[in-house]
Amino acid sequence: MSFKIFISYSTKDVEHINPILSQLSTIQNTEIFYADKTLNPGDNIDQIIINNIKNSDVFLMFNSESALKSNYVQQEIGVAKSNNKIIIPILLDSNKPTAMLNGINYLNFYDQSKKEAEFDRLYNYIIRNVQSKNQNQLLTFLGILGIGYLLSRSEDENEDDAYY
Repeated sequence: MSFKIFISYSTKDVEHINPILSQLSTIQNTEIFYADKTLNPGDNIDQIIINNIKNSDVFLMFNSESALKSNYVQQEIGVAKSNNKIIIPILLDSNKPTAMLNGINYLNFYDQSKKEAEFDRLYNYIIRNVQSKNQNQLLTFLGILGIGYLLSRSEDENEDDAYY
């Protein structure tokens, strides 16, 4: 299973977002939902977006003046908050997160002197969470395997008892 990242953004910011997403997409075991690349003609946009937010592990919101004015972005934030998703605002301009994102720690990609370090923080955060999710899935699999083994041993012992 992959670590799922939902991207919330204004289409007016695509040129700023694409290079960042190109770098994030190099992380193994990640799946990025990015409407411009993921949605197909004829898709039920609202339902697909809601499902992808609900199934995401992290919600990245590219914050800008355009995003703050976008009804879609604001609705996506509402869905993410109501589903208790980890939300990481990323500043693309000098506008700070407001309203529902007030008080949430953000990454500053707008300040060029901070952009590289902030991207490294995001990249490392995602890698740590991918590794953690993979470890948890492995432990769950091993636990299920162990229970299956114990149940099969128990059945074997019960069959042996039937012959005495």
